[in-house]
Amino acid sequence: MAAVALAAGVFAFVQLDWTQGLDRAYTLRDPEPVTEVAVASGRALFREHCVACHGDRGRGNGPLASTLDPKPADLVLHVPQHTAGELFFMISRGMPNSAMPAWGSVLTDRQRWQLVHYLAVLAAGDP
Repeated sequence: MAAVALAAGVFAFVQLDWTQGLDRAYTLRDPEPVTEVAVASGRALFREHCVACHGDRGRGNGPLASTLDPKPADLVLHVPQHTAGELFFMISRGMPNSAMPAWGSVLTDRQRWQLVHYLAVLAAGDP
């Protein structure tokens, strides 16, 4: 019984921790302008870190997608529903209850913004 209570408390802490700062994420903006170089860098980062789950075109059908529960998001549908700041937040913190890892300690702020810029291009159908 104590183990269940402890597990529930840890889960609640993780949920609260993940959402901390989410209210500010709506308005986060990249401090640097979007450039072709930034988008190209984002494309390279996407290929290196994201294609295995999300697939080449971001449709959630990468080679590992069938092994994940829940399946990876279809970014073509998902990205337009969020602000750039929210996407940056989700990339940084990962997604609870999914296989989406937190990239905040792996990628620099600059790299995560580059991914956000590429995701906008990808979702617009121009990868």
